[in-house]
Amino acid sequence: MSKKDENGLFSSLWDSLSSLRLTIALLIILAVASIFGTVIPQNAPPGEYLQFYKPSTYKILKILGFLDMYHAGWFTFLLALLSFNLVACSLKRFRVTWRFFSHAQEPLEAAQWKALPLRQTFFQKGLPADVLPLVREALSRTFRTPKVIRNSQAGHLFAEKDKLSRLGVYFIHLSVLVILAGALIGYYFGFRGNVNLVEGEAADRVILRHEGQVQPLGFSVRLDQFNVSLYTSGAPKEFKSTVTILERARQVRTEPILVNHPLTYKGISFYQSSYGVAGVKKAVLRIKDRLSQKEITLPASVGTKTEIPGAASSFLLAQFIQDLQGMGPALQVLLFESNRPHETFWILLNHPEFSERRPGPYQFTIKEIEPKYYSGLQVTKDPGVWVVWAGCFLMMAGFYVTFFLSHRRLWVRLTEKGEETRVEIAGASHRDRAGFEKEFEKIGQALREKKTSKPEESEKYP
Repeated sequence: MSKKDENGLFSSLWDSLSSLRLTIALLIILAVASIFGTVIPQNAPPGEYLQFYKPSTYKILKILGFLDMYHAGWFTFLLALLSFNLVACSLKRFRVTWRFFSHAQEPLEAAQWKALPLRQTFFQKGLPADVLPLVREALSRTFRTPKVIRNSQAGHLFAEKDKLSRLGVYFIHLSVLVILAGALIGYYFGFRGNVNLVEGEAADRVILRHEGQVQPLGFSVRLDQFNVSLYTSGAPKEFKSTVTILERARQVRTEPILVNHPLTYKGISFYQSSYGVAGVKKAVLRIKDRLSQKEITLPASVGTKTEIPGAASSFLLAQFIQDLQGMGPALQVLLFESNRPHETFWILLNHPEFSERRPGPYQFTIKEIEPKYYSGLQVTKDPGVWVVWAGCFLMMAGFYVTFFLSHRRLWVRLTEKGEETRVEIAGASHRDRAGFEKEFEKIGQALREKKTSKPEESEKYP
């Protein structure tokens, strides 16, 4: 391949990469893909997918990467292509934009002057040297201090404002790249995991959500206490985990974790995500001997056999359920009596009448029970989150500069005509031309009122 062909191929690739059509196409593809990523649950267990999809459909979705779309190679490729496209578009058009910063375009040639959309001409008494300070003062009220350029034929002034609005689109392009960079930093250097802590226990590692691998934290977190408040219907109203951060067995920090109120330590955030009952912290039973009508109160623990005083019998609490078929907390009891096979039954905290109906020499009821909870914490480390926030603020600034500011330019030409000065003003705005037209009329009126003027001609070209 000749050098000329190579240059032609490179130029063609560059034009394609910097094409606005490519930008629109990529945004549409990413938007459609994001819809699929929202409708299809991501990173769910295979059994959950097989409840809704056929095995063949599940395999196709898995091969195409729709089950973990945001980590799929094709999705990363589209994001990378969009990044290169934004950079190419910005570089291609930046040379034209930079002219407004490197060349102020003053004074204008005759053809350039006539090409401007707004123009006015009137006369002021006095020479250009006398009129120029008045014009400069009037322009300084709405524009930056105008530049004055003199030549042998006339005096020229040039004023402008909000030139930064020309760069608004580049701020937006840059913000997208910064947000993508922050997301990549979080993906490669962060993690998302879960850990279940029983009251009194500590953990120094978590299980990663997607990979199922173990991720060390570098410190330990201990669940000191878990509290849950319920509505009258039994639904959870609020649950709170009080945890302590430990480093080398030294308590560093104790703080509660609530829903939407995480704890963050060394860049790792702990969110309250779930809870459950891990067992019984404390249980006290009332046992009544139906024959003698005597009652005794005994503390008991799940999994530990307890002797009944004065009898050749014992019992064991097998398990605890927070809500047995909607009837509330319940304990499963195994009763052991001599010369009889063991008996298994349930006793309920909120329904002691069930125990009264059960036959046998003993009647069991629950006097006091305190569940032992575990707390499910979602653990997240995202070092790129501040980069993403910076990109969001940069994007907001770019939108403001792009849509609420406009680069407005004004040229004034002063020409001596006998004892008077011919004042010619012309202006242009690259956005909001209707608003600038009103401002242009006010500026012309203000210049006329500086001195008694003798209007000879006034022209405006839409």
